[in-house]
Amino acid sequence: MKTSLLRMAAMVVIMAPFLAFCPTVTSAATVTVTVGADGLFAFSPSSVTIHPGDTVQWSWSASGHTSTSGTPGSPNGLWDSGFLNPGQTFSHTFNTAGSFPYYCTAHGQCCGMVGTVTVSNPTPTPTPTPTPTPRPAVATNPATEVASFSAILNGSLNPHGSITSVHFQYGPTPGYGFTTPVQTQTGNTVRNISANIIGLSAGHIYHFRIVASNGGGTSLGSDRTFTTLSATGVPVVTTNPANNVASFSATLNGSLDPHGLTTTIHFQYGTTTSYGLTAAAQGQTGSTYRDISASISGLTASTTYHFRIVATNTAGTSAGSDRTFTTLSATGSPVVTTDPATFIASLSATLNGLLDPHGLTTSVHFQYGPTTSYGLTAAAPSQTGNTYRTVGANISGLSANTIYHFRIVAANSAGPSLGSDKTFTTLTATGPPVVTTSPATNVASSSATLNGSLDPHGLTTSVSFQYGTTTNYGHTSSMQSQTGSTFRNVSANISGLSAHTTYHFRIIATNSAGNRFGSDRTLTTP
Repeated sequence: MKTSLLRMAAMVVIMAPFLAFCPTVTSAATVTVTVGADGLFAFSPSSVTIHPGDTVQWSWSASGHTSTSGTPGSPNGLWDSGFLNPGQTFSHTFNTAGSFPYYCTAHGQCCGMVGTVTVSNPTPTPTPTPTPTPRPAVATNPATEVASFSAILNGSLNPHGSITSVHFQYGPTPGYGFTTPVQTQTGNTVRNISANIIGLSAGHIYHFRIVASNGGGTSLGSDRTFTTLSATGVPVVTTNPANNVASFSATLNGSLDPHGLTTTIHFQYGTTTSYGLTAAAQGQTGSTYRDISASISGLTASTTYHFRIVATNTAGTSAGSDRTFTTLSATGSPVVTTDPATFIASLSATLNGLLDPHGLTTSVHFQYGPTTSYGLTAAAPSQTGNTYRTVGANISGLSANTIYHFRIVAANSAGPSLGSDKTFTTLTATGPPVVTTSPATNVASSSATLNGSLDPHGLTTSVSFQYGTTTNYGHTSSMQSQTGSTFRNVSANISGLSAHTTYHFRIIATNSAGNRFGSDRTLTTP
């Protein structure tokens, strides 16, 4: 045994020098050169640099060309592809260092269709120097929806790959003095950032800028200013694009700031800029911007209509700019839009879309699956008519914590239509409950029904409602217990309320994974 061990030790001593100087084997690379790309007499790229043992593969994009070693008129015999057709390839492996010119025998001399392969010995890879984290890139953009006491601050941000905190500074001087809540952003793309601010003084100039910080430092946007409106004045309006444009109907849209006075608002519309028709008037008050819309019908198919928003208060009348839309033909292929999925749970979800059957009986369904090949379908009832309506389908049997693609698909005798692809991600198999506070119903002088939706998220969950005359609530409805992994409606009848009083309420749910609170809602007793 001792003799064997001595022999093995001797062999190790003898072999050690050879093992120490054995070179490291690196994998060879293949570089592709396109021949005749875009119909040009050229190799792309015309010059490549590789290492010994690497291969160059020429790929033909057009016929009538060769890859021949040497210079035009002087081939050196190292390689010659001959004339090949589009889609064909030719390869040559280079085992020694040097510079290797080549050309196309048909177009090298006349048209300069030449190239070079440079083969160089690899150099040791230096120890990389840590790349410093770049600071975020920011730009301050103009404020929008500037009202008497509020505005929206805007900017753009590129986090440059790091977790970045971003906010706005604002105030009556370039010293600012106020900041908006911090937002967190990640990624390497430019995105818009905005923040709503309130509590401003009417008729004042305000300065503002965007500020962003990450591990690389802090970036400050340039200073901009805006001037708030007077406390009261003529209404401020904007005509926005129409939507849900069908054969005989459409929805007209605009935005309004009543500018501190009770304001009457309507839309004018017609086939010329004289309009001639008016949508029903609406009343608005306050000093903030809000969206205004009006559904109109009785239109003529395949016709261009003009429209604008008009608002009047005691300070005067304002008219938005003129816009147009063109109604659809009387019949045609269906019009569809894929809308975001809702009620997304661990194993189920609701798919949503918008459909105008376009005057013909239309079949509609959803395609869904883990890829854009979908593979699964969910049927929805067939539809008829010429107006837009929402379409939904409940699906189950999904996998937890998985991304799914889906789209709406509709077809009638005029043809099929496909909505755009959208995605959703199912919840984990278990987790904190998911809750939404819904509007109250059965509101009487001393009682009401509080409503919400709940997904217990796979765990036994206790759910109740908090309510009271402030957002401190102070009262709690009876506790209910729920289990499962699907959304369900939850309600609680409450009594002992006071007449002519506003109450706040929200849903609250608890399981072993945590607590969740729904948003605050209000009800007012008669």
